[in-house]
Amino acid sequence: MNFNRRQLNLWGIPQVEETIVPAMPYMGSKRKLANKILNAIYRTIGDFDRLYDLFGGGGAMSVAALRAGHEVFYNEKNQSVAELLRHIQSGGKLPDKWVTREEYKEKISGNDWFAGFLLCCWSFGQKYGSYLFGTDIEQLKRLAHNIVVDHNTDALQELNLLLNCELSMPKNRFEFKEKIITITANRFDLEQLERLEQLERLQQLESLQQLESLQQLESLNISCGDYDKINIKGNSAIYCDPPYADTEKYNDGGFDSGAFWQWCRDNTNPVFISEYKAPKDFLIIAEFEHRSTLSSTNNAKITVEKLFWNGVKNK
Repeated sequence: MNFNRRQLNLWGIPQVEETIVPAMPYMGSKRKLANKILNAIYRTIGDFDRLYDLFGGGGAMSVAALRAGHEVFYNEKNQSVAELLRHIQSGGKLPDKWVTREEYKEKISGNDWFAGFLLCCWSFGQKYGSYLFGTDIEQLKRLAHNIVVDHNTDALQELNLLLNCELSMPKNRFEFKEKIITITANRFDLEQLERLEQLERLQQLESLQQLESLQQLESLNISCGDYDKINIKGNSAIYCDPPYADTEKYNDGGFDSGAFWQWCRDNTNPVFISEYKAPKDFLIIAEFEHRSTLSSTNNAKITVEKLFWNGVKNK
């Protein structure tokens, strides 16, 4: 269901169903947490008219708030990512062709929507300059893509020769995955098998395609710039998902955490911040345990992410 408008619970507090929301694949995506975060905000300040998603990234919080019936302002400093969201909003077509390593290197540094598409769908961990596939598995991934997306019989024949098997043309990537597991289970160790069977780029493309079908996206306000330059209207909630301390750094360089926290203190609007830690004068209103995707050393660890609040309520 695309529509998830908020309703009042028994205590008169707005709430939404805590489902996973469509979003662009992006570092630190909140697609699994967005509705939980939104409900935590409702429990803290009640209802409000507008949500400002000032570090918009993949847009999960913007989508959750749109589906809840709010006026939403999405802001993202990375121009190519903001342009990708505008491209999707305007009904622009998303390419499903295979992008070579050479084309990736040539176009990833641009500021247009295609560079944003490459960052979200063709970059390992959404890192600039890090092509999605290693050279050791690039050929297998290309063949899998050409089989599942293009139904290319030459690619199927090449894969059969490479794996010494007799795969038939699959109906979709799920059927292909099952066939690969069956055929290769006794030939590869677990790590190699997982790398072979996963079709990461197709999964990411499907996430973008879910956004294409989201009608509420038409009303989204999109901007590209610094968080502290956005004009905030009254009766609003501000949500911030800034670069986390001690985690994988974002692509546009350093981030002045001290200035950010002071901006939150000085703001006359309620500000909510997703982080692992915050200055002592910020209140913890929710905690979410999940698997980290931002650790620079261990992406499999379970971590607790907190939602902080500057203590301000709308008048």
